Amino acid sequence: MKRLFLTLLAALIPAFAFADEASATMKQEAEKCAKALLVPDYDAFIVFSHKRIVDGMGGKEKMTATLKQGMEQMKAQGVAIEKVTVGEPGKVEKIDGWMVGLIPQTLLMKVPGGTLEQESHLLGISEDEGKKWVFVDAAGIPKAQLEQIFPEIAGKIEVPARKKPVMKKDEGS
Repeated sequence: MKRLFLTLLAALIPAFAFADEASATMKQEAEKCAKALLVPDYDAFIVFSHKRIVDGMGGKEKMTATLKQGMEQMKAQGVAIEKVTVGEPGKVEKIDGWMVGLIPQTLLMKVPGGTLEQESHLLGISEDEGKKWVFVDAAGIPKAQLEQIFPEIAGKIEVPARKKPVMKKDEGS
């Protein structure tokens, strides 16, 4: 019995180590993606976007133009992304040859009269056993649309609903 337990344990340790390494890489890649959004470095941000999202937006050039336009509109309204915090990834699962996991993200935005904090989750997808990760703001896309874009995950990943943003007014406002 002891030998069987040790054999099972020896078989499971590499699997746990692999999952831990994949989670650590996912977090590092999500932090690079967040940094690209803050700078902003649209080319770098798009590198961390899933190809289906890029293609759905009309390709890299159109996505870049859309991102630039959105950031300019935000700036014109007095809105700026100040900080992006990436949390600890949840369980990484293998789904149809992909490694998939959710990772919490919090955006802190300066808005007229205060700051706005928005919590959400990124869907991390790796098609190369966790070496490279791309992300989708999973809470920002309706479930039906997300499952239409990524039918591989339909019914297999439960994305938490996006929380309502929290407004913190500036003192004296």
